[in-house]
Amino acid sequence: MSGGAKLLLGVNALLAWAGYGIAQVTNIFELVPRTEAYDPSSNMFGGHAEGLAGALGRLYDSHGYFTTWSNIAVALTLTALYLNPERTGRIFGRLRNTGLLMITMTMILYHLLLAGTSNPQSWYAVSNLLQHYITPIATILVWLLVGPRGQFKFSDTFAVFVIPIAYLAYTLIHGALASVYPYPFFNVIKYGYVSVLSLMGGVIVGGYVVALIYYGVERLRTRA
Repeated sequence: MSGGAKLLLGVNALLAWAGYGIAQVTNIFELVPRTEAYDPSSNMFGGHAEGLAGALGRLYDSHGYFTTWSNIAVALTLTALYLNPERTGRIFGRLRNTGLLMITMTMILYHLLLAGTSNPQSWYAVSNLLQHYITPIATILVWLLVGPRGQFKFSDTFAVFVIPIAYLAYTLIHGALASVYPYPFFNVIKYGYVSVLSLMGGVIVGGYVVALIYYGVERLRTRA
């Protein structure tokens, strides 16, 4: 792999770490003042004490978002590729492809379901731009340009859903125990299990279409 290709892998990893890191530091130290009082009836994440007293709770909540999971997946796999661009193996290849799918779905779902009502301020606006737009676009472009090539198998169109489905299961179990949810559309208390599970099923179907597109692109570029 050329030096330019390795540089792209490193930049991709750095963007993912930057978005994740800025969000966590901003969250832990509450660098952005709260503009609204927490509403317990919303059943959404939040309600922790201000300042460092509530830092641990906010840190825990922040890792309940799919955005966080997807950016961590990209950061870890791209860092591993930067350190060893020749890294191979089915498990790692599937983790790489999982990160690619997850970050793509993060961008798509944010745009469709959250962007219209989201209004991040200050440092959150920076982390939001990185996590929902810049890192996803960079990850897709780097995958297209650098690869690794020949590692998105048809079986991966199923395997890439292991972590996303684990996330959905965790969200439902945690919600049932703590009565709080990361996103309004996952709020079982408000919408019921039938509605939320139907939405989750639709997300998985949509994600599978994306996975098939990546598989098709992989087939085309390996023939070129």
